[in-house]
Order: sequence, then structure tokens, then C-alpha cells
Amino acid sequence: MSKNNILLYGSKSTAFIIYEMLKELKKSPKYMFDPLGIKPFFKSSLIFSNKINDFKIFLKNSKYFSVCIAREDGYARYNISKKLEEFGLNSISVKSKLSYVHKNSKIGSGVIAMAKSYINRGVEIGDYCIINTGAIVDHECEIGNGVHLMGGSYLAGRVKIGNFSSVGATATILPDIKVGNHSIIGAGAVVTKDVPNNTVVVGNPAKFLRNNNSKINLKVFNTFKYEKKKKLK
Repeated sequence: MSKNNILLYGSKSTAFIIYEMLKELKKSPKYMFDPLGIKPFFKSSLIFSNKINDFKIFLKNSKYFSVCIAREDGYARYNISKKLEEFGLNSISVKSKLSYVHKNSKIGSGVIAMAKSYINRGVEIGDYCIINTGAIVDHECEIGNGVHLMGGSYLAGRVKIGNFSSVGATATILPDIKVGNHSIIGAGAVVTKDVPNNTVVVGNPAKFLRNNNSKINLKVFNTFKYEKKKKLK
């Protein structure tokens, strides 16, 4: 069995998009695991399971992975990815043929750049981020780990986004604005001033809505005693 197999973690719409992008790049994945037991809605050649024993087999027989969790779940995406790294799997970055990444930008591990996304010069993007369809990251922006820029969002020059934050569809963040960690920018918002950590803002101009106190449940990683990949039998 090939050791170059790709494991997809998650089975919803993001998994479908990443699966199709990988096929276009001639890198068809082999396995799909979803601890919530949600079967994929799309037809594919993937071997799917929600069972832990199967997951162990997937880990043993895979070399690469992509965590297909989007929306405001960047913290989950990042931490699950780090768990998979512990088993010896390598993250795979997926860049659509219809996206643009400037050669002078720095892109972290496991980043997904979807169709018509645009990453300008001097940009730094952390690990396990999603730059969704049509999102624009302008010059010299700094994006932390586990960030999701949703479809059509626009970051003007020198914007800084903290770890595990998300920017809603068609939202605009004006130049030199700083968004903290674990914050959410609502869809269509226009951000004209800095956003603190753990904050949800909405509207034009963007205003405080509530604190973001959501937490990630990594229960799947506590359902059995994991061992490093080299010890799996």
C-alpha cells in the first residue's frame, strides 16, 4: 500500500472543495475521517470512517493530511493538525490553480488558498489558515495561525490578524488595523478601528457585538490512548 496517501479530516463542504482541488493538482486523497460520524454528501473514491480503529489504520497508512474544518473553527483546525503531526504525518498545503500568491510572500504549513484568492507582496501567513474564494490579502499584511478569511473578504495594506480569528464573507478591514486573537469579524463588516482579543464585531462601521468565548472540544483525541505513529501496529 502506498505511503504517500493523503488523509482528509472532516467530511463537510470544506472537505469537498479541498478534495476537488487536490484532484485538480493530481494529488487525490485516499482516506476521510470524521469523528462526528457525518458521511460525505459527495461521491468520491475516498475510504470513509468515523471509527477509531479505522482511524488508526488511516494514520498508519498515510503520509500527508489536510484538516477540512472551516468557518470560525481555526483553533480546532490548528490543534487537530498539530495532533496529526505528532503521529508523523505531514501537512499538505493546497493552492488552487486560480489563486495568486506573490513570490515575496511567506506562507505557513497547511494553508488552503482557494480559487481567485489573491495574496499580495510582503504578506506573512501562519500555519493552517484558509484563504477562501475571492479573498484578497493586500501588501504587508500579517496573518496568524488558524485564521479563516471567508469568501470575498478584503484586507487592506498592513493589516494584522491574530491567531484563530476569522473574517466573514465580503468583510473589509481598512489599512493598518489590528485584529486580536480568537476574534470574529462578521460578514459584510467594515472594520475602521482595532479589534481586541476574543471579540465579535459586526456592521458598517464594525461595532462590538459580544465576547467570543467559544471553546474547542478535542474529545476525539481523548477517546483512546494515542501513540506516536511509529508505535502503531
